[in-house]
Amino acid sequence: MQESIKNTNVFDKYKDLLKSGFAVFAMLGISLIFNTVAMAVPITYEEVFDQNLSVREGQRAVYNFDLNTIGGSSFVKDSSGIIGSTYLPTLDETTFDTSLNLTSALLSFRIGGMDGGNFFPRERIKIKVTGENGTGATIFNETVFLGIETFNFNLTGSWLDWLGDGKLRTVAIAVNRNGFDNDFRIRRASLIVNAQAPAPVPEPASLILMGSGLIGLALYGRKKSQTKK
Repeated sequence: MQESIKNTNVFDKYKDLLKSGFAVFAMLGISLIFNTVAMAVPITYEEVFDQNLSVREGQRAVYNFDLNTIGGSSFVKDSSGIIGSTYLPTLDETTFDTSLNLTSALLSFRIGGMDGGNFFPRERIKIKVTGENGTGATIFNETVFLGIETFNFNLTGSWLDWLGDGKLRTVAIAVNRNGFDNDFRIRRASLIVNAQAPAPVPEPASLILMGSGLIGLALYGRKKSQTKK
């Protein structure tokens, strides 16, 4: 009879240890999942030009965004070439990581008329986005009555493929058309790109410390429960 009681006590001890061990490994697993999946790190890249470029009928303003390194450029050109100065970004992004997952991008232009007074003539503006290979698509081609307007373009879906290398070329054109007084100023052009970086995975040493702490808590809890008995 005593032997049977002793065996039962031993079994209960092992059962408690198994429960403690299972709890420890479960907590470690949950911790790993939380660190690697739930804690993806959002990152924002931004580059800005605000040189107040004047664009007259038949001309175009070109913006070369480069989020990778110091550089990028903006200038006005016509059929004969670049007119005036070439400008660097006023806010220059240099830290773009091509390995990250891009989630969204916003291309913005703040545009105003060059004519004075309270009323502004119609302007026909065409804004085009091109990739590094020179192909492109028109994302805006409208007639507007310009005071000062901000145009925002969400570059999502397939547009994000053009941003995979951190570079984007945009062209704003003052279209030639009879009956329109096509000249305007681009006061500001900006590109904001949002990405997600994977969560940092805990180092082995950190996992060992975490595991040791959890085991200690489990054993402490077991000791307290035995004391109460």
